[in-house]
Amino acid sequence: MTEARLRSAPMPGASYRFSFESLSRVALYLIIVVVFATPYLWIAGSTFKTRQDLFDDLYPVSLKTFLPSAPTTENLVELFTETNFAQAFLNSVVVAAMSVTFAVTINSMIAFVLAWLQFPGRRLLFLVILATLTIAFEAKLIPLFLTMQQLRIDNSLPSIFLPWITDAFIIFLLRQHFAELPQDLYDAAIIDGCSFFRMYWQVMLPNITPALVSAAFIKFIFSWDSFIWPSIVITDESKTVITVALAKLFSDEYIRWELVFAGSFVATVPVVLIFIFLQRYYVQGFVRSGLK
Repeated sequence: MTEARLRSAPMPGASYRFSFESLSRVALYLIIVVVFATPYLWIAGSTFKTRQDLFDDLYPVSLKTFLPSAPTTENLVELFTETNFAQAFLNSVVVAAMSVTFAVTINSMIAFVLAWLQFPGRRLLFLVILATLTIAFEAKLIPLFLTMQQLRIDNSLPSIFLPWITDAFIIFLLRQHFAELPQDLYDAAIIDGCSFFRMYWQVMLPNITPALVSAAFIKFIFSWDSFIWPSIVITDESKTVITVALAKLFSDEYIRWELVFAGSFVATVPVVLIFIFLQRYYVQGFVRSGLK
């Protein structure tokens, strides 16, 4: 009995070691949070400051640098009334929604075919799709722009998202999830007489919801942050997107920093809200992706 108690008793210093490791981990997390959150808090606080307060509170760094002493919505009102930021924001929402919808639908179909349908050259096709990840973004710009001109859809909202609907990384991510589904699920669907499309839509797709959410979030971020391609393919001011509208607040003669902070804050709000509501699925999608 005594020997058993000695074996079950904690080693001397174990609680100290556990506490030290826990405190170290918490301290590391706090440092990461401070590093990533501080710039955003500065942007959010500066959004509600006048231009004079913005520069007065800049140095030395204090609590007033991040929290406005006299909050005002003048910057936001001016941003949406005196510039085309509202139209650009709406255009970005439409482009992101269409991009996510088409990309998730088409890429999930391709991933399902590569994961479950047996046909000659399937592995080779998958390798070719993955090889497209090595093509530099800049190398695609001119051919894509000429293609949009030939199709006569340049300078339109569809021209912003149509060239980027298929995504090799999303195909890879969804294929990994489809391939991890049990063979019994596939066999049961075949026995019940399901067509391949019905099997994909009603049987397989609902079982990879976290992966679909992850793919949708990745595509949304790509679409929402896109700047180079929209600035090339769009020349109509009424069809510009939020990143281009934000860049136009800078000029060689004068920079209205209060509007720049307000526009940056507005541009980040949708991304932050979507991540907060979907982070559980986003994390699950990568944890269960089979990336080892």
